[in-house]
Amino acid sequence: MGDVSEGSFIAMLVCNYAFCGEAVTVAGFYRSDTEVAWGGEEGDQAEEITSYSYKPYSIKPAPLMIDEPNADSKKHLRKAYELFWNDYASCANRLRIVVEYLLDQLGIAREGPKGKRKKARLDLADRIAILALAKPDYDEALTALRYVGNAGSHEGVGEFEDIMDCFDLLEHAMIELIEQRREKLAEKAKRIIAAKGKPQG
Repeated sequence: MGDVSEGSFIAMLVCNYAFCGEAVTVAGFYRSDTEVAWGGEEGDQAEEITSYSYKPYSIKPAPLMIDEPNADSKKHLRKAYELFWNDYASCANRLRIVVEYLLDQLGIAREGPKGKRKKARLDLADRIAILALAKPDYDEALTALRYVGNAGSHEGVGEFEDIMDCFDLLEHAMIELIEQRREKLAEKAKRIIAAKGKPQG
């Protein structure tokens, strides 16, 4: 049977990407397993093989996890990256906040008409439904983020796969709703076809 060692670690990493060189601090837990491997022939020397595993619980500044458009919610998005490494539920809650700010940026009000003098506060489901009237392709993605965020906020639970899926959904929704990449690419294609696609004489 091999030897097992466990403990905590703190390290500093430096990005080796060209023109970056950013330093980050990493803290977490480690485990090392050492096994003795014997040769096949009698008299062969034993060899110790050690494997290591590391589980970070804090990375600051945390690496970016998605392609970020020019979003008003960038502060909350960066916080979600940090929380991902130590608390899935809190990360899910922060992603829900990002959705709220995304709707703000798109001009979806947080309040609706209630009466002559007062306004009713709209919940996230109401605001997503309003967005769906103008942009019907994104309500399911934002609703999924709302469900996962609610579970993190009210039940204190979050799952790795759900969080990763939510980052993917959020990236796609933000890119299309803020930067409108698909529409811009379609317009470029139409211009090229109109200019170059004329019948040859």
